[in-house]
Amino acid sequence: MENCDSTITGSKASYDPGWNDPPSFAYNAQQTTPNRPRNFLNKRVAFPLSGGNNSSGPTPPVNLPPLPTNVVPPLPSLTTEINVQENIVVDTECALKEVKDILITFLETSEELGSKAASIKKRIESMENMWLSGKLNKQIQVQMRDLAYALKNDDHSKADEIHKALMVDHVSAVSMWMPGIKQLIYHCIARSELLAIDKE
Repeated sequence: MENCDSTITGSKASYDPGWNDPPSFAYNAQQTTPNRPRNFLNKRVAFPLSGGNNSSGPTPPVNLPPLPTNVVPPLPSLTTEINVQENIVVDTECALKEVKDILITFLETSEELGSKAASIKKRIESMENMWLSGKLNKQIQVQMRDLAYALKNDDHSKADEIHKALMVDHVSAVSMWMPGIKQLIYHCIARSELLAIDKE
């Protein structure tokens, strides 16, 4: 029994330590640098009891990054947007006639749409009803006129950008009928790409 105890304590382990074995420390009786101060990282810092100046001396300066000098401009208020809408002068019925004529012309010349044409025509009629009942503000009317003229001038990317802007800015007003306009825009884009391939 004594032999077993002495062999265990007197010799090093003859196996590789496992992942959960504690590390082996080499404890020396002599300290190599006796005058080196220890880092007391676990000392607590006293909380100042008074809100006044600290009597122990000035606090060391803290290296903080410089404050930004450029100030963010204030966001435009809702009243500004309403004033912009009031300043837009649109002949409502004339603009509606222009938009509807251009869209219907494209719809009638697009024989490839097939059964989708009836659905798109219903959505254009829905837009017309909302326009006449005053549910579409002047900004939407102007953007729809710009969209129609962009389609007429074969500027399909501009028409698509206006369509996306309307869907983002006025989704509650245009969500009922804008999918039909979107189908018409994408059909015009596809047709122009096919014509460009045929020319090559």
